[in-house]
Amino acid sequence: MSREAVARAGHFTTVQVRGGRVQGRDLHLARLEDASRTLYGSAPGVSLIRERIRAALREGGMSGGDCTLRVRILPARPGCRAGSPSQGVQALPLRIEIDLEALRDPPSAPLRLRTHAGLRECAGVKHLALDFQLEAKRAAQAAGHDDALLLAADGRISEGTFWNVLFWDGSAAVWPDAPALMGTTWQLLERELARAGVPQRSRAIRVEALGAMRAAFALNSTGIADIAAVDGHVLPGDPAAGRRLRELLADVPWENF
Repeated sequence: MSREAVARAGHFTTVQVRGGRVQGRDLHLARLEDASRTLYGSAPGVSLIRERIRAALREGGMSGGDCTLRVRILPARPGCRAGSPSQGVQALPLRIEIDLEALRDPPSAPLRLRTHAGLRECAGVKHLALDFQLEAKRAAQAAGHDDALLLAADGRISEGTFWNVLFWDGSAAVWPDAPALMGTTWQLLERELARAGVPQRSRAIRVEALGAMRAAFALNSTGIADIAAVDGHVLPGDPAAGRRLRELLADVPWENF
């Protein structure tokens, strides 16, 4: 998968809407702006994105409702090149597409994961070139697991197929130090953990070192899911830590677009 293929596919953000409001609104908007500049050298502008989202919610009867909202940004013409103005790439005209779907919740059962070698192209961008992630998840499920956990070439744990991972070592939250998309739920929890005075750190984590971890959690726009095992390594789990994480996330304000 080339950088140009990633740019042609477009990028997106997914938000859970409840009562017409969302958590982490400004983080989602910043993601769309930053990814647009990274891939295309231009961005639609926050005001236009918000205007289109409000219109989509209104037309879909969801101005005060519950749904999953996905904003996609794509080049307005085919044959685009990836890059930025600093790289001498001409800024591209873009188009905004918005989908409304049923509200989603995190998995209720703890996840059983299989590791998958390799990282997404442009790991810091939430792009629509999803073949690698879909194949990793398909292969894991074919082998009897729920999903896949991606590994860097040196064995460091990075992220899940469509989610971030957070570990708990019994006294602190541990974020994997490897190339990955820094999701909005990750950013919200990192901020709330700091405000609550909960210790957290970032370091390289490999599967063979998971014995030092008590629990692990999958994070995305749907919320927080427990992880039961990785490659057959069973995590003891920590209900109190999971409960605390969910309480902190629940305290994040919900805002209108």
